[in-house]
Order: sequence, then C-alpha cells, then structure tokens
Amino acid sequence: MAMLNYLLDQMEGEKEIINCYSLDISPCIDCKYCYKKRACSIKDGMVDIYQKIDEADVIIYAAPIYFYGTPGPMKVMMDRFQLYWASFLRGDAPEVFVKKGAIISSGGGPFTEDQFKPLIIEVSEALKVQGAEIVGQVLMDAADGATLDQRPEIKDELDKLAALLS
Repeated sequence: MAMLNYLLDQMEGEKEIINCYSLDISPCIDCKYCYKKRACSIKDGMVDIYQKIDEADVIIYAAPIYFYGTPGPMKVMMDRFQLYWASFLRGDAPEVFVKKGAIISSGGGPFTEDQFKPLIIEVSEALKVQGAEIVGQVLMDAADGATLDQRPEIKDELDKLAALLS
C-alpha cells in the first residue's frame, strides 16, 4: 500500500483505489453469458468495477504476493474479467490499446528470479484484455526486511513509472 500511495502522490489527475478486500463480489461461475453479451450474469459489486475500468485512462494493479501469486480477493475479481477476454469471441475487442497500465507489487522474501512471475503473467493479461498498454512495473522484494522509505531505488522506479503514466 505504501508503494501505491507513493506512486499516486507523484501523479496528477483524478484517482480512485479499488480495494479488493472490501468488495462484495462472487466468483465467476463459467456460465458463458459474457460470450454473447458484454455483461456478466452475476449482478453484484463487479457491475460498478466494470464501469470504472471502462472509464479509466490508467489502470494500476497493486498487490503483495503471497507464495508467488495474486492475493485471493484480487484473483476472484480478476476471474470476473472473463467479460473482457470474451470480447475476442464477441468480436468487439479493442483494436488498439487505449489505456495505460502498470503493475506494482511487493514480496516479503529475498529476491528470486521467479518471485513475481505468476502475478506478472496474470495481471499483464488482465491489462491487455482491458485495452491497456503496459508501460511499466515496479517490484519490491525483501519487503519484510525494509520499508519503502529504506529503499530509495524503489522510490526512483516509482517516480519514473508515474512520469510514464501521466
């Protein structure tokens, strides 16, 4: 959260944080309703999320990793992005990227080559189907041993990312 708040402080314009942990959404049930209509059969908190994503110019996914992957509440939300993926089946997928996207994440353990790989793959695909070009990512390893204030190199990366997103 410190990384996200720092990044947002460096950016101008209207911003909104969607906290996956406070959402009232159900998991995807693979009903394939979205294969034919640009909508989901489940009418819950995702209706508002879809609208916010559609209206956004910039989408930033920020999450800690737990055992190399996306946190559970974020995964439930991302599974409901089937609506966007199905645009390729419906024939209404965007032909060009119209949004900017970014990924920021922290992991408690020391750096390993594959530490963020599963999260990056999943979030990158979500951004692509939402029509967002991924302009950058900032990944902070060893977060259990050092705060953001103790990692000036991470702040520098966040500053550069903010410039790309603005």
